[in-house]
Amino acid sequence: MIEKRSQKTIPEYVKHLFWDVKKEDIDIKKHSPFIIKRVLDYGNAASLKWLFKTYPEDLIKEVIYNKRGLHPKTINFWEKHYENL
Repeated sequence: MIEKRSQKTIPEYVKHLFWDVKKEDIDIKKHSPFIIKRVLDYGNAASLKWLFKTYPEDLIKEVIYNKRGLHPKTINFWEKHYENL
């Protein structure tokens, strides 16, 4: 379930994270696991803020705990983050 805004595309300040795909083909609902992984792995504070405003925390946690496609350091960081909450 995508967040409150009826946003259909990735904002300009996040698009640089998707250097290897056609940005106009990315659907934020259909490609949510891919987007979440990419932002968690490579995003900055602004893109992470967008991520957490766009996707429900449960979906983000599901992607983290699935571990497929995430860098080991990213998995470790976010698992520790959620353990400490």
